[in-house]
This record gives sequence, structure tokens and C-alpha cells, in this order.
Amino acid sequence: MNLANESGEVTILRIAQTSEHFLKLDYISPNEGLTYGLLRYSPKNRYTNKPDIFDTAEILFETKNKAKKFLNNYTSTEKRTTIGREYKRLDYACCFSHFILDNVSHVPDPNELYQLTKKTLNAFNSNYSPEIILIKAIYTFLRIEGFPVDREWWKSIPEAEKETSRMILKNPLSLKTLKSEITLAIRLRKLIAQWIQKTTDLKSSQL
Repeated sequence: MNLANESGEVTILRIAQTSEHFLKLDYISPNEGLTYGLLRYSPKNRYTNKPDIFDTAEILFETKNKAKKFLNNYTSTEKRTTIGREYKRLDYACCFSHFILDNVSHVPDPNELYQLTKKTLNAFNSNYSPEIILIKAIYTFLRIEGFPVDREWWKSIPEAEKETSRMILKNPLSLKTLKSEITLAIRLRKLIAQWIQKTTDLKSSQL
């Protein structure tokens, strides 16, 4: 391998066309956390591997240019096309990706957040309830980042709903979800967004 190039796994959170020939890919990686790369892409070239949002991919990027990161190669290793087949699922997945894009910066160990991102997008790509996926992901993100959700935010949940809330947040995802659990997950999302806005510097407008 050329010493001026490095490779690695990434998961795509946003794609933007910056010019006629380049796509800007915002992605999270287990080593760098949140960053971006510029990929030369031509729809006329049928041999080009077209990136899609929420892909996991192997990239090869130049290291000699520190100001801009140009990607020399992009190979999708996992596509999550099921997310885009249902509007609500896509909407919730985009809420999650925007929250990550807005709030993940220089973290000491980005691998844990990277694994959370992959796990969450895999869940959105399955038939689990998107309402429950999102609240579990945001709750887990806050715990990873050291916010006192269990000590402080938990107080805002009505006593009668705490047991079911604990099951939603702590138990593995299930394909058999009650309507009352989905309704509660929506309320928990509003409560956690309010708590984030009042007590942290995180951006929660997407929630």
C-alpha cells in the first residue's frame, strides 16, 4: 500500500454534492470519530461504487493533504436499504444521524460511539419499532458521554411509568412491541429532549 494512503471502515451519516465531480461524505469511524471525506464520483462511470446514506464501507484516503481528505477508493461492505423503504423509519434514522453529527466531536475513544451508531442503524434497517430504537440510542449515547441520565433525567419520568420505561431502555429490542410501549417511547423522547436542552450544551433540535 502507498504510504501516502490509509484505509479504514466508516459508516456514512450524510452525503452532499459539492461540485459536479465530488461528493462530500460525512461519516463516523472507530478511530477518528466524526469526520468527512471528498470522493470523486461520476454517475456516468458504471464501475464507480455509488455511496448511499447509512452505508458501512471501506475507504482508502490520502494522508498527505491535511486540509482536505480526498478518498481514493470507496467500497460498500454493508448497505441498509430497508431504512429508506418506509418514511417513518427513514425519518427516525435521520433524526439519529443528525443528532450524532451535531454532538459528536473530539471524544477520547470514538469506537464505543461508532459501535452504537452501527448497532442503531442495523436496528432501523430491521423491523423493530423506530420510536423505541431512537430513545434507546439517545439514552445510551448520553450514558456513554457521562451525562447523569440515570440520576437526574430519571426523576422526570412519572413513577407509574418507570418500570415500563426501564424495560424499554434496558431490555433488548423485541419485534413484539405493545402500542402502549410505543406511546411511552414517544413521551420519553420528548422528556429527554427537554432535559438535554435545559441541562447540557448538546444540540437537541432534531429530537
